[in-house]
Amino acid sequence: MVATATKATGVIGLDMLAEICAAVSIPVVAIGGITAANAAAAVEAGCAGVAVVSAIFGQPDAAAAAAGIRAAVDASLDAHRARRR
Repeated sequence: MVATATKATGVIGLDMLAEICAAVSIPVVAIGGITAANAAAAVEAGCAGVAVVSAIFGQPDAAAAAAGIRAAVDASLDAHRARRR
């Protein structure tokens, strides 16, 4: 999704991510540069979830980092489900 230090790949950005999510009938998971600050944006783009490495394991408190990302994703998924009702 965004630049990451764990792999050398291209970055597609949120607009392309949203296009991919809209074009396929299978769940899409965002990976690459995901943090608590941008995880919700990936879900808002249509992703079913996110995959995270550095934003958790690169932190002094991995459990707190994971909880923050989980909270951001859960809140975004809940909002998305509420809009669909």
